[in-house]
Amino acid sequence: MGKFITFEGGEGCGKTTLIENLKKYLAENNVDFVSAREPGGLKLCEEIRNIVKYSTEPISLRAELLLFSASRAELVKNFIIPNLNSGKVVICDRFFDSTRVYQGYANGLSDDDVMSITNFATGGLVPDITFYLDLDPIVAFERKGGRDAGDRIEERSLEYHNMVRKGYKKIASAEKRFVVLDATRSREQLLSDVVN
Repeated sequence: MGKFITFEGGEGCGKTTLIENLKKYLAENNVDFVSAREPGGLKLCEEIRNIVKYSTEPISLRAELLLFSASRAELVKNFIIPNLNSGKVVICDRFFDSTRVYQGYANGLSDDDVMSITNFATGGLVPDITFYLDLDPIVAFERKGGRDAGDRIEERSLEYHNMVRKGYKKIASAEKRFVVLDATRSREQLLSDVVN
């Protein structure tokens, strides 16, 4: 069985950059790995991603939760589990902890409801380790500095993104699989934290 590693964090925390640096490191060290993102990673999942992130129509909180969960169910069954079973390291840019904080904690859906749907979607799959990049949302917005227009979730209020951060901190303090990283550190320092 392979190892399942997830990366979590608010918008603009450097998560995707850290994952790219980790992928280079693993390739240079001949580690057999694959990577995916949530939502996304497979054709159907990418289609769901486009709906959830870029729809101009309002999406209810419950529908948003179910769409993310549908994408996750597909990714787990057709990508994550097969690769873990073949002994690969699976790296995922977001997983169910994002849903817990974005749709749950920051939007008021109960963690029990979110986790009930999540467990159904994932068949109970839990990451072996989750790296959480902690960054103040104000710093994150300054970092992004107009790089892109943002999606419907990125464009939510500062108050919402502060709630996301609080949600992550709450989960990280309760879950032993979480490793909290200070996202203000350099790219090199963060990569060193992950590989060590």
